[in-house]
Amino acid sequence: MPRGSACHRLRLALIGMLFLASLLAGGGAVRAAIAAEAPAVMTEGIGAGVDLAPYTRILPDPGGGMDLEAARRATGWKATPNRVLRFGYAPDMAWWARVTLTNPSARTARVVLDLGTSQQDYVDWYVTDPQGRVLLANQSGDRRPFDSRLMPYRDLVLPYHLPPDASVTVYLRFDTHDGLFAMMPFRLYDYTGFFVASGRESLLLSMFHGGLAALASFNLLVFLVTRQGPVGLYVLHLLAVLAGSVSYRGYGFQYIWPDLPVFGNAMTAGSIILAFVTGSLFVVRYVRLHRHVSMITRRAVSLLMIAALSGLVPLAFGQYVLAVAFSLIGLLLVVVVYLLNVHLLFKGVREARFTVPAFFALIVAVALHYLELSELLPASGFRIWPLIAGSSIEVMLLAFGLADSMNQQRERRFAAERREEAARLHMAEIEREASHKARHDELTGLLNRRAAEDWLETAVERGQPVAVLHLGLSDFGAVNEAIGHAGGDAVLRQLGRRLETALAPGEIAARLLADEFLVLMPGTDQARAMIAADRIQRLFAVPQQVGGTDMSIACRVGIVIHPDDARTAEDLLRRAAIAMQDAARLPRRIQLYQAGRDDDHRRRIALIRDLRHAAEHGEFRLLYQPKIHVATGRLVAAEALIRWQHPTYGMISPAEFIPLAEQSGATSGMTRWVIREAVHRMRSWRLAGLDIGLSVNISALDLDDPDLVGFVGRSLEAEGIAGGRLTLEVTESAIMTDPDRSRAVLEGLRLSGVTISVDDFGTGYSSLAHLKRLPVQELKIDQSFIRDLSAASEDAVIVRSTIGMSHNLGLSVVAEGVESEEILTLLGSWGCDVAQGYAIARPMDAADFERWAGHRMAAAREQAAAADLTRVRTVPGDQASQPG
Repeated sequence: MPRGSACHRLRLALIGMLFLASLLAGGGAVRAAIAAEAPAVMTEGIGAGVDLAPYTRILPDPGGGMDLEAARRATGWKATPNRVLRFGYAPDMAWWARVTLTNPSARTARVVLDLGTSQQDYVDWYVTDPQGRVLLANQSGDRRPFDSRLMPYRDLVLPYHLPPDASVTVYLRFDTHDGLFAMMPFRLYDYTGFFVASGRESLLLSMFHGGLAALASFNLLVFLVTRQGPVGLYVLHLLAVLAGSVSYRGYGFQYIWPDLPVFGNAMTAGSIILAFVTGSLFVVRYVRLHRHVSMITRRAVSLLMIAALSGLVPLAFGQYVLAVAFSLIGLLLVVVVYLLNVHLLFKGVREARFTVPAFFALIVAVALHYLELSELLPASGFRIWPLIAGSSIEVMLLAFGLADSMNQQRERRFAAERREEAARLHMAEIEREASHKARHDELTGLLNRRAAEDWLETAVERGQPVAVLHLGLSDFGAVNEAIGHAGGDAVLRQLGRRLETALAPGEIAARLLADEFLVLMPGTDQARAMIAADRIQRLFAVPQQVGGTDMSIACRVGIVIHPDDARTAEDLLRRAAIAMQDAARLPRRIQLYQAGRDDDHRRRIALIRDLRHAAEHGEFRLLYQPKIHVATGRLVAAEALIRWQHPTYGMISPAEFIPLAEQSGATSGMTRWVIREAVHRMRSWRLAGLDIGLSVNISALDLDDPDLVGFVGRSLEAEGIAGGRLTLEVTESAIMTDPDRSRAVLEGLRLSGVTISVDDFGTGYSSLAHLKRLPVQELKIDQSFIRDLSAASEDAVIVRSTIGMSHNLGLSVVAEGVESEEILTLLGSWGCDVAQGYAIARPMDAADFERWAGHRMAAAREQAAAADLTRVRTVPGDQASQPG
């Protein structure tokens, strides 16, 4: 097959693949060359303009050395085969064009020759008369200063006044040896027609550029507010398209850089590359391509982006044509991203519904333009309008897609907020239930002992007069024996309801023990307290039927008055209990507290006096209770528990002397002694090979110590102990005493590396929602919820929910009061982190603790060695069983 025929078929195949584009481009066969001598163009009646290409002859000038005279004498002139002038790109070569104009009218014809482009490096205009004399000469082009043009217009034009009944020949010399090449829809206008056509085109271009600028400005504001990466990339893409269009159509040269002609080509080529790359990068981010394609595909796209951006380098050296070649890599990048988005469209990716048609419009428009430039398609004469249309469709569809994406994000955010609100309400409900259960008696619904103590402590702190009535049911054990425990529970529930009906507004009823109740009556003196006690006795004595049996309950009542009988809640409760016991010996079974019977008062005074000097006298002792990791059983830490060996009263329980220390202001010295001793003990244990952490309890008064943070830091530094090895346990009530002050101190301790643990959680007023605002790393569930724990108990709900919510907040959970292996197993199944209690070990002194820890670690090593030995013995046997 002849080579020319094959090339012709290939050309037809390419045109067929872009059939729609060919129609838009005004496809058709190449015009046949016309005769060497073209007729002159009449300047009469050309208001709307006339195409000059059919009347124009062109002449190649290899080497570019031909002058006007040589061009006039040359014989190689030929007709242009297109509706536009188009020379392509050939190094070291120039082109000449000529056209003859005739004015047959009796008046001067004011005409404008418009090349329809601003993208020609060097254009020389010559107007000659029939005798060859040069009437006008001008040198312009986008590589020469803008003021070299005869008319200040963005395109390359030649205005001329042709006298009546005259004829001239216009010669043009084109040189594109180092610049961009372009199609030139060469037209002739009269002055009025030119400005009408120019105004219409300027209006359309202004609408296009204004729309791009407005869209970029709006999305820039959106980006500044949302800081979303795809929005910023879309703004860069819009600005690149805008800069490329402004530069390509000559507006930049005319209005922005008229004295920098070199800058125009660089801006045009650079903007095209940036438009391709930023548009592709935006789509990659917008559709989240990394979720849907392989690593190799992502790297290939990245390499194409880098290769396209490399086209900016030649611009710095004036190699504009090379930069245009690199822009083809950018077009290839757009095509690759388009094909990947088509793949995503078939996979059902929502965003691809916008990116696929957007890039399709851009690819078709750019392909049409490049095919016309490369002469693979006949010139249409539509100039850059397909590019503008394709770009407009692309940026608008991407804008719609971006808006849709932001709307989807908003909907997802609203849905997440609704879920979060539902979860918050659910958590609040759980916390309310947990708080209610923590502060109320499960059987009667009355307040429990802790809640009553808190109420009484509050009233005492306020100096409010309060009558405390301690009620004890007489022979209630006989009731349980007579009607069973279920019947006894029914009796207690009925008594609780009767007790509530007997109270005035503001008075409090609580259940202390199985058969003991407490009534707190603010603003009540002895006389009214006695009347209330008698009313309660008579109310309890009213028979109630349980299981077919009428039950009448008698009770004894002890009464104390604040502040007459005691000034602390603890003393009030203790003395009320003493009075209640004394009431059992009285006929009326009602007893006011008698001061002479309180030997504890003298003991309390002695303990407060001696407590201030206990540390310096060496009377304090530390016991250590192990903490183990529930899942592995590994020893991870211990709690340091202070004890007081009094020279007179013997071993004093911390439940007795710690409140005395808080009341007498001796807390700070005692806490510092414990911290100093605990840190020193950790150092000695570490040197002996026992590297575990210790936890120490601190009180609300300790949080008021301005030097607590500094003291802890100095103690750790002196012994060379990392802050994370020391845990400070603080109760809920201590934190809630002054939340702002507590937060500041705890944050300071946390900065020292110390671990903060909330002790006795579930017995106070705080909630997980409050604790998450504090620098807390650990939560310790109070032993009242653990001691009698079972899978079916009410406490199980509280414990499980507390563990789950704590882990969600990033807190580790410690369970104290573990007194059986069953409870330990149950805690492990719920994900509890650490446990301590009698089921593991009782508190012990340092020597016993070291022996206990050594035995436990030795047993663990033996167990691990046995497991390793079992595996070693198993492997040879397995191997021996295999065929050789």
